[in-house]
Formats: sequence, C-alpha cells, structure tokens
Amino acid sequence: MKIKKIVALTTVGLLSIAFLAACGNSSKSGSKASDKVTTVTIAQTADSKPYAYKDGDKLTGFDIEVLKAVDKKLPEYKFDYKTVTDEAILTDIDAGRSQIGANNFGKTPEREKKYLFSSPISENVNAIFSSTKNNYKSIKDLIGKKTEIPAGTNYGAIFEAWNKANPDKKINVTYSERSLTDRLAAVESGQIDFLFASKLAAENFAKQHNITVASNIPDLKDYPTFKTYEYFILDNSQEKLQKAVNKELKALYEDGTLAKLSKTYYGGDYAPSADNYK
Repeated sequence: MKIKKIVALTTVGLLSIAFLAACGNSSKSGSKASDKVTTVTIAQTADSKPYAYKDGDKLTGFDIEVLKAVDKKLPEYKFDYKTVTDEAILTDIDAGRSQIGANNFGKTPEREKKYLFSSPISENVNAIFSSTKNNYKSIKDLIGKKTEIPAGTNYGAIFEAWNKANPDKKINVTYSERSLTDRLAAVESGQIDFLFASKLAAENFAKQHNITVASNIPDLKDYPTFKTYEYFILDNSQEKLQKAVNKELKALYEDGTLAKLSKTYYGGDYAPSADNYK
C-alpha cells in the first residue's frame, strides 16, 4: 500500500514538473514573440547640414536626433541609418530598401498620393536669397521676378499655388536639375533673380563655395502659402510604423524635446504648433 502511494506521489510530482516546465517554455516563447524587434531602415544623405550630416564619425543633425529620440521610445523597432544620395532617398523607399526618408522633406500633392508622412517635425526656416544689390526682403518683392527650382519639390507646389491664386502677381518659375549650389551661384551672377530655400542649408552651401548672396527671412503673416513644414516620409505600406512614430513625435513636442533640438540645430524654436499633434 505504501509502495502504491509512493508511486502515485512520484507520478504526480513528475507531472507537475513537466507541467511547470511546459508553462515556462510557453511563457518564454510568448515573451520572445512579444519582444520581436523590427528593423527600420532610414534613408538619409549624411551631408545635408543641419538635417543629417557627419560630425567626425557621428551621424547627427536635426532630423537624425529627432529620429534617435523616437527610436528610444519604440522598443519594438530598431532604426538603422543608411547613407544614400539626396536623389536616391525616394528611389530607395520605392524599391522597399528603406522605410523612412529623412532630409527636410516637404509635402506636395504628388508625394501625398504615393507616400505616407509623419506629423510635422518643424516649421521650415526658409529665406529669400538674392544678389546683394537686389537684397529682396519680402514676398511682394518677388512678384514678376525669376526663380529656378527642381521639379517635384514642395517649393514648386508653393509657387504653383501662389500663381494660381494670384494671376496678376505671378512669379516666374523655371524647373531644372541644377544643384542648390549652382543655383545660388546663378543668383550671385544675376542669371536668376532669387531663390526661396532653406535658410541654413543654403547659407552653408554658399559659405562652402564662397558664394556671396543676401539672405532674408520674410514675414509670412500675410503670405500663408509660403509657410511650410518638415516631415519624415514613409513607404505607403507602413501605416503601423507611421502611427507609432506620430505618437512619439507628439510626446516629444509636449516634453519640449522638439523645441530644444530646434534651438540646437536651427538657432531658434521652430517646433510646429500644438494643433499639428491632435
């Protein structure tokens, strides 16, 4: 009788151990599934100061530091930074090699049909670049003047919207593939009248290439068409990632991180207003 009891107890014990082991394995398996980390490839140029550039061996810039701050809040994702040419960022996203593009991207109607966008990360700090002789300071100074821009940019969308709404105050726009540096040189020589471009980026190029031009930030209170924002651009299949990124961008706005990074890289608080993060 005692032997039967011992055998019975031993059997129960072994079954209990097996059950607990199975539970443990199941728990670990579940934990591993929930801890799965998805790698997100960020396409950026590493030479577009102040957005994404190298400081020694360190990749930094406003866009990059915002992404790093977002990445810290998203344990389910790991951001990997890939360096490509400016022209190749969207091509890389189109081919599925990258999921996010970062390089002072603005919205255009064409882009919105093809890509997803994050919430805005900053209000663009744009300036009018003209010869030191002309020294244009206001949007009204640009009426009837000639500028040159690459096709498919948010600047093109700005001028098209302006000319459509103001047929009697048109700005003459030519599209070309010339680099920003070449266009700044064309402004200096008088070949074109002005550029409306990122203040810091254009000033950096002008300094690097010894181009002398006037740079003035216009008052846009009466010219809302010219007010633009900067975004991250995403593969249109990345809705889940877009939602996660936008949630953290809102948190970074609320805790002052966007304003702090803006002051560091742009020299002022150009964080978007709260109504952009509803």
